[in-house]
Amino acid sequence: MTYLALGCATGLCVVFLVSAAGKLGRTRLREFAVSAGPLRLVPRSWRSRVAGAVVGAEFAITTTLGLAVGGTLTGAPGPAGPVAFGAAIGLLTAFTVALSWSLHRGDRTPCRCFGTSTAPAGPAHLGRNLVLLLTATTGLVTSWSAGGRPDIGGSVLAAVAGLVFALLVLAFDDLLDLFQPARRVH
Repeated sequence: MTYLALGCATGLCVVFLVSAAGKLGRTRLREFAVSAGPLRLVPRSWRSRVAGAVVGAEFAITTTLGLAVGGTLTGAPGPAGPVAFGAAIGLLTAFTVALSWSLHRGDRTPCRCFGTSTAPAGPAHLGRNLVLLLTATTGLVTSWSAGGRPDIGGSVLAAVAGLVFALLVLAFDDLLDLFQPARRVH
């Protein structure tokens, strides 16, 4: 796994971990199930199960990405990286299609992607998902080029870059608010 793949894995690992953890608990899971537009296609009795499966998939991806990072740092990358990135691409593609479908229908329900956001879903969220998809794809492509144990300096730099990326993704709604035009109060 190259340093680029290591940075991608670290960033996505943090994003998926926070996303899954943000949906834990009966109330937050229910809010996520309600906010996920395509889940309305699922019978009401199955919505919480589907939402639970999403959270399980996010935790599984987090675990596999963590194994990939650990394997890279010990010099034994194995198949965890490509598997984790492939799973991330699959789940992110499903999220992006679901969000596109909801936006096409005019649904502006808050995303609840990370459990707590009250910002209405919009095209910017679609852009965020596309950036995450690009990150997972970059990680997948670069994870195939394994070469021995990476040096500690490069590994730390890659991990910090991935962490900064994750923090920017997690603060996305706040950053959007920061750059919105001021609203006039009458």
